[in-house]
Parts: sequence; C-alpha cells; structure tokens
Amino acid sequence: MKAEALSRCLLGGALGDSLGLPAEGLNAKRIARLWPAPLRHRFCGRRGMVSDDTEHAVMTVLAMKRHEDDPGKFARDLARRLRWWFAAVPAGIGLATARSILKLWCGVSPTRSGVWSAGNGPLMRAAVIGVRFADDRAKRVAFVDASTRITHSDPRAAEAARMIAEAASLACAGSDTTLILDTLEAIVESDEMKIRFPMLRDALRQNLETGEYADRFGRRKGFVSGFAPDTAAVSLFAWLRHRGDFRRSIESVVSSGGDTDTVAFVAGSLAGIEAAPAAMPTDWVSGLRDWPINAVTLQEIHAQDAMR
Repeated sequence: MKAEALSRCLLGGALGDSLGLPAEGLNAKRIARLWPAPLRHRFCGRRGMVSDDTEHAVMTVLAMKRHEDDPGKFARDLARRLRWWFAAVPAGIGLATARSILKLWCGVSPTRSGVWSAGNGPLMRAAVIGVRFADDRAKRVAFVDASTRITHSDPRAAEAARMIAEAASLACAGSDTTLILDTLEAIVESDEMKIRFPMLRDALRQNLETGEYADRFGRRKGFVSGFAPDTAAVSLFAWLRHRGDFRRSIESVVSSGGDTDTVAFVAGSLAGIEAAPAAMPTDWVSGLRDWPINAVTLQEIHAQDAMR
C-alpha cells in the first residue's frame, strides 16, 4: 500500500508540475487570457514535460530506497545525485539550490552545504518523505531536515517542508480535514506562517478560491511567489479546498499565477496520494511524455532503480 501511495504521490506531483510549467512566472490575468479552461498540457504541443520539482522527488525516492534507516547516509546519497543532476545543466534550477550544489562540488558536507534561503527546493522533496515514513514521525522529521540542510538553511524552508511532509503522512492515513489542520498548526513557528495559517482556516470556512486566498497575503495580486511559506500555504489550501477532486486542485493553483509549476507540484503530490490513477484525468496522464520520467515509470516506482 505504501508503494502505491508513493507512486500516486509522484504521479500527482508530476502532473501538477507539467501542467503548471508553461504558466510559470505569469500572473493570473495573463494565464486566463492566454489559456482559457480546460487546463491541458501545453509545453510542447499537447505534451507535458516535468521540471526540477519532479526530478528532485524522484532522486529523493531513490536515495530513501537505498538508505531508509540512516538520514545521514540518505543525505550523502541525495547530495551525490544532486551533484550529477546539476552537472547536466538542468533548466529552471533555483539560485539557492545551484549555490548549494556548487558548495557540494567543492567538498562541503551536505550537513553544511545549504545556503540562507527560504526557497522551494526542500518542498519538492518533502511529500515523498512524508509518504515513505507516514507511520514514523521521528524518521519523517529527521529525513526532511537532512534533505533541507543540503540546499537551504533558513528555518522557514525547514518549517514549510515539515508541514508538507506531515500533510502527506496524514493524507496516507485518510485523516479528516479538522485533524489535518490541528496537526499542521502545531508545527507553525515562523511569523510568516503565523499569518498565513489562520488565513488558511478562515478561507476554507468561507469557501474562497485558491487565488483569492493567495491574494490575501501575496506580495503581488495574482502571483504566488516562490517563498516557501507561500508555496506551502497555497498548496495546502488548494488540496484541502478541493479535496477529492484532483483536477480542480491543480486547476485552481495554475490559475492563481506565479510559481505555478512548483505550487501545482506540491498540491498535486498531496492530492495524488488520495487519488486512484483512474481519478486523474486520462488526457493529463497520457499527455505526460517526458523521458525517462513519465506516467508509466512514476506509477511503477520500483522501475526507478534504472534511473540511478
């Protein structure tokens, strides 16, 4: 069952990533003007391609499979994968992640390579950790923190990553929304999240749309930033607001503008855990045609060993 949840998490995240990628950096008004509903793949014709979000998640899964009992060895394995991934000159890599991997190449330990940034890198890797250790909170926290320290040292990035991992574990358990909110609220530490989380509760009660919620604290209207507390808050809201409706969860994020690939990746990862493959739009699944990451390999997680 855990392997199935992990493959659904990966597939859901990849679909969000690929559908949000063409709109990355655009505001909500421009997205609505360029691409009216329904949402579909547009990266290359009607094909969907994934970005670093999905690639980080896959590397994290592979590192966990080899070192599921030792977060230190896991971090070293993941750091090795990130170094060689970076050597392939990936498109769209975040500045903080790039700087941290350069430090890794210079011999800095993955326990000290992270740079001061509250960017989204750790969130890309958090949901799959939450699924893998859904029944072991101590390991969940240890592996999320080890993953985060490789690229980011700002406590706000760690806080956001822990929240996403915790949400993923609660999704695996089928927890009700009230328990999810209460559990996540106990993790809140930063001033930023102390503002965003009460707003999240209020917006859910008011049945606001994702973009309306994001605009309540966003620096720019119609634009969700790549700041980790923003991404975590908006992706959690989209998942909970449209829980059980995978399509609408992704659509609501992409239509909100900004860092659409990463926010949709995180929201899709959470929504995917609870969604059977049949509940994911067939045109989205069939349109995901990247290589070597595609719908088939993501649904058959053990096939990922070939990607080492």
